Amino acid sequence: MAMHLWIVTLTLAAFLAMDREVPVSAGEHLFSRLPICEHMAEPPKCPQTPKPICGTNGVTYKNECHLCVTRIKTRNDIQIMKDGKC
Repeated sequence: MAMHLWIVTLTLAAFLAMDREVPVSAGEHLFSRLPICEHMAEPPKCPQTPKPICGTNGVTYKNECHLCVTRIKTRNDIQIMKDGKC
């Protein structure tokens, strides 16, 4: 019984240690992240400083503030997919 548990443990450890290669471009995020909009009750006046971000809806926004405005106006859960253009 102890030998069986030892084999199962080693198999599980080997599985967890496997190198899982996922092709990702440098600087690209694998998961979306929430923009910082929670403190905004109404759409703010956004700065025009360009710092493009790609929303999970496939739209490139001028900056995070513009994404927040769209979230507030449409009430859609748009998140940041990556920094830069889509």
